[in-house]
Amino acid sequence: MLVSNVLHGQNKATIDSLKKSLSKDKTAQNIQLYNQIAWEYRKSHPDSTIFYSQIALDVASQEEYQLYKAQPLNFLGVGYYYLGENLKAYEYYSQAKDVALSNGDSLQYGHALNNIGRIYFNQGNYISAYNYFMRSMEVFEETEDKTAISYGYKSLSELYQSQNNLEKALEMSMKTAEIRKSFNDPSGIISIYLEIASIYISMKDYNSALSYFTKAYDIAENINDEANLAIIKLEIAKLNTQRGHLGIALLNAIDALNFAEKSNNNNLLIKVNYQMGLIYYTQNNFNRAKIYFEKVKKQASENNDIVYERDALLFLAKIYENEGMVEEAYNNFKLFANMKEKTDNIEAAREIQKLESRLEIEVTEKENQLLKSNESAYKAVIEKQRALSIALSVIASLVVLLLIIIWSTARKRQKFNKILVNKNEEIEAHQLKITAQNEEIKKQNDKLTIHNKTLDDLNNEKDSLLGIVVHDLKLPFSRIIGLTDLLKYTKLSIEQEQYVQMIRTNSKHGSYLINDLLDVNAMEIDKSKPVPTNINLKTLLENQGANFVVEIANKELGLKIKCDPDLIVSTDKAFLNRILENLISNAIKFSHLGSEIILSAGKDSNSFWISVKDFGLGFTEEDQKTIFGKFKRLSARPTGGESSNGLGLAIVKTLTDRLNGKISLNSEKDKFSEFTLTFPMLD
Repeated sequence: MLVSNVLHGQNKATIDSLKKSLSKDKTAQNIQLYNQIAWEYRKSHPDSTIFYSQIALDVASQEEYQLYKAQPLNFLGVGYYYLGENLKAYEYYSQAKDVALSNGDSLQYGHALNNIGRIYFNQGNYISAYNYFMRSMEVFEETEDKTAISYGYKSLSELYQSQNNLEKALEMSMKTAEIRKSFNDPSGIISIYLEIASIYISMKDYNSALSYFTKAYDIAENINDEANLAIIKLEIAKLNTQRGHLGIALLNAIDALNFAEKSNNNNLLIKVNYQMGLIYYTQNNFNRAKIYFEKVKKQASENNDIVYERDALLFLAKIYENEGMVEEAYNNFKLFANMKEKTDNIEAAREIQKLESRLEIEVTEKENQLLKSNESAYKAVIEKQRALSIALSVIASLVVLLLIIIWSTARKRQKFNKILVNKNEEIEAHQLKITAQNEEIKKQNDKLTIHNKTLDDLNNEKDSLLGIVVHDLKLPFSRIIGLTDLLKYTKLSIEQEQYVQMIRTNSKHGSYLINDLLDVNAMEIDKSKPVPTNINLKTLLENQGANFVVEIANKELGLKIKCDPDLIVSTDKAFLNRILENLISNAIKFSHLGSEIILSAGKDSNSFWISVKDFGLGFTEEDQKTIFGKFKRLSARPTGGESSNGLGLAIVKTLTDRLNGKISLNSEKDKFSEFTLTFPMLD
């Protein structure tokens, strides 16, 4: 989202005032003050949030203040949430939920539910997030706390935005704005106005977006909030840059820079300087752009902001290249490449951490539910154990008497037992020898068995793995697709239809990947020679085009076929069909809406050729070095959100080699791509 990464500094004046109000005694008032200080620190210094929340929790843990315990637990969760430690945050939110429920603290119970929902939202588990948000809204509405209700609406708005349900997101944000306008919360109103503006931008309603930016600006100006003034001017500058109004965007960016310098917010200065550089770069004013990108490079490095430092290095490399300063361009691009690899690795690590914590949280929640369901059973067991302990005390007396009798009898049998023990030791020693011999024989047999099966295991391992894929993945994907087809005929809401379409699309992507994996493996196993067949090449191209008529229509593409109608060639028809299917599919995926695809073919003395040309994203020089490798993810992405698993061109290369053919690529980035295949005639 447009303003999702805006940083807000803590209100130092408010924090100083709260600290002065603290007393030396451990009182309920101090608990509230520590909680408020912790809340003010949450975005800029979450470590301080944890510190002050822990102090509040220590005071609230005293017997006379137990009713105040839920809020510091919630704030401890907030501190760990902003530190990115989701599992730790979840643990404190869960404690807050249980404590609030036992204390009858409905408001903190609702906040705990909402906070748990935000963790699930952050991890991409939108169904669980939605359920927790709705449960928290029910609690907030029962308490009639307007601040809490507005907070719940804002959470739902962010969830709907993540699902691209912009109308519903706008509805939730508007409700939040109406509530916040009813009480004096200028910062909260500015925040929600900025969110509404960002939703309008996503809806491409730029006039409404500018209207809300203006409303937010007026409030920020009245309270002299220089940080928010800088943020608003920066967002307007971004919007005007996006719309191509560079002159107005530059004026907005200059205003934003003035406010950011007054606010002494380094993060804001980096963002504004970056936008200034971007505007000048778009205007081809490279000298001015270079000044600002150099500032961003330095400031981001000092502030450890590797994302902006990385992007500034890329623009500097382009500027130096344009100026003919090859060495400077190379140095900056090399630094950019290193930073890009670092940021990509960090992002991948974050995604892995999110998935791991999501699994751990789900396991923890199931365990908690199981513990609660068994709690009543445990109480009953405890009552039974109490009654049993009384009975056991009586039995213990009888046991003591019985032990005396047994001891007396044991004395008599002691001599006889010694004889038996000696005999048993001899037998045991003999058994140990036999066991050792048996183990040695077993080891030798195991070695022979392992040696005999090694070759079979190696030969069967790949086939077994693919068998698992076929049975465990292909059938479920097919069933899911079939179920989504059935759901189309039920009465679903728009939102439910979107979810069903998402399930269907992802299932198709998975099914396509499995089919391609099986194709690649089958090609590697099947070394049979091609079977030559006489083929009318134009008819073959027309049939292939007809197979993609739906995809071509969806993207409003034009399809031209240039081929002699009487051109007859001799080759393996199945192989050639599979090659063309992959190349045409790729051309459709990477073509711009409304562009054209050209299929051409011709014949030389002893060979024939086929060309597939599209006017889409094209390939970089780096792409072309590895384009025919398996699972190679290229820089370009499908223009219509289609799936691309990196196997299609690998299949094309394998089949072309089987036909003793050659494949070449002529491409220019963002303009066109043309694959040309040349095959000998097969006898």
